[in-house]
Amino acid sequence: MAITIQTGGHQFTQTDITKYSLFMGGLNATHDALKQYDPLTTGQYRIFMVRKPKFVEEYFKVKKGLSKFDAFKHILEYGNTGVSGISSPSVNFEAIKGGYAGRQFEIPNSVDDGTTELSIKVYEFSGSIMREVLHTWVNGGIDLNSGITHYNGLIASGEVQYSQANQTAEFIYVVTDRTGMKVEYACMFANCFPTEIPTDHFNSEAGEHSLASFDVKFKTTKYEGYDVNMKAQKLLKQHQIMTNSLEFYTGLSGDSYLGTQTAYNPKTGNIEEAKGNSVGIGTANETKFRSAITTTDAATTQIARNETDPLRPTPSYTDIGNRR
Repeated sequence: MAITIQTGGHQFTQTDITKYSLFMGGLNATHDALKQYDPLTTGQYRIFMVRKPKFVEEYFKVKKGLSKFDAFKHILEYGNTGVSGISSPSVNFEAIKGGYAGRQFEIPNSVDDGTTELSIKVYEFSGSIMREVLHTWVNGGIDLNSGITHYNGLIASGEVQYSQANQTAEFIYVVTDRTGMKVEYACMFANCFPTEIPTDHFNSEAGEHSLASFDVKFKTTKYEGYDVNMKAQKLLKQHQIMTNSLEFYTGLSGDSYLGTQTAYNPKTGNIEEAKGNSVGIGTANETKFRSAITTTDAATTQIARNETDPLRPTPSYTDIGNRR
């Protein structure tokens, strides 16, 4: 089997497409023809920081609890509202000229990727966590006043040595098909270092109170290939998100949210606390009430069981669903 850029990702499977005229001579929307129409839609994407900048991670490290860098990373991965920067590789040509008329023809001699910057759009959070981490990252790598690399004291203390590898991050970006399971496109952004410290959102005008959002920008080097596709597939499975609305979890546990048990009192016509004979103990109404709150069926039994395991895998991410 030929190894291509899609190896390890979603494969084109419409093998009978050559038997159909597609858009020529009209449109066939019958069942067999529809199998051949599977146009690509984009917008289902995830991005993962797979390597952290060592000195920034060490600087924010805490013995217990969540470090600010971990919060920064989580916002980039789960709180972003867009990823951009990918450019199409372009082929460069060189002309061979000859003859009295100076005619020429082109020969391909190199390819430029064109992707040199990664942008992740996010909202800023109160407390300016994004700006704080980016300022620490940039200032430690290139001090805003001196231009010296000091890793915020970690070099002087001997905890981290200066190296380009110790001040850059790596990401894997993946775009999936409509199911969110199959890798349609994946790339690795390596050698990522911030290009700016967002601050212009602090400019103000009387009467305007806008949400602060900006692009977190990195200079980067992009890679694609089979191993990138396979790593992207594993990341999707490892970091699942809710894709089925029926999987929504209320966050309520135990029975405290039920409050005091009540029932309809046929003697007064009121809904009252269900205790003693005041709510018709022994009456047909009481029997129905008790039955209603104790009887379960298969569906409610499953729901009750799930309350103890709210983080169960979404059904669409089963092993069967991931088979290609």
